[in-house]
Amino acid sequence: MKLILRHLTSGLIYACSFRLIPALVGTIVPFFWQLVNLYGTLPAVVLIIGVFQILITGLAAIIYPFLFFKLTFIEVYCLAAVFMVVAIISWQVINIYANRRAGFKLVKLQFSTRTALLLLGLLLSHRLIPLPVTPKTMFWDLHIKPHLAGQLKSKDREEIIAAIRYDYQQALNLMGDAIFFGCSPGSFKELLIAAGLKESQFVIMETIIPVEHSSIFGLKQPFYLYLIFIST
Repeated sequence: MKLILRHLTSGLIYACSFRLIPALVGTIVPFFWQLVNLYGTLPAVVLIIGVFQILITGLAAIIYPFLFFKLTFIEVYCLAAVFMVVAIISWQVINIYANRRAGFKLVKLQFSTRTALLLLGLLLSHRLIPLPVTPKTMFWDLHIKPHLAGQLKSKDREEIIAAIRYDYQQALNLMGDAIFFGCSPGSFKELLIAAGLKESQFVIMETIIPVEHSSIFGLKQPFYLYLIFIST
């Protein structure tokens, strides 16, 4: 009985459970970017909107009986949609805070989850990726800053290496245990090593995204999925 009581009091909900609200969005959004790379912008938008519709409808179906059917399903659907908007806002607030605090030169981060990373590994590389995680490990979807995306080939190599070194050091200083992951055309392996990262601190895998899709970035190179490990 004591154990049951603890489950219903101190164990009813843990503080970290509130991460599930922004994590809901952070699990879905990384798929949008890779679906764009795989199929194009329009199919990706349609698929992601469909996923959000399914989530909102499912949430409404869960809430509906808890309100003892006093509201119409349309009204409950609207409540679920409001909850999803709150989730999106909370996710975006985390992103803004993290990026402003870190002040990265080359990259920006978006809050994500282990689920997103594992599923992306299956989608893009047909692999379940072994991850060095702790209970405090955070997952971040990694992107080149928008004004630099597709422009790196025109930048000086040493400038890019210096930016990678600075960003990685900022991550070490501020992010705690974290895994950054992202996908881009062309391999950054030599640049990462030149910036001081050891090969044990990152994983690079070629993906199934067609090479010709990299032309949107002004390139013709294979796409690679990156994992960079941050541990303090």
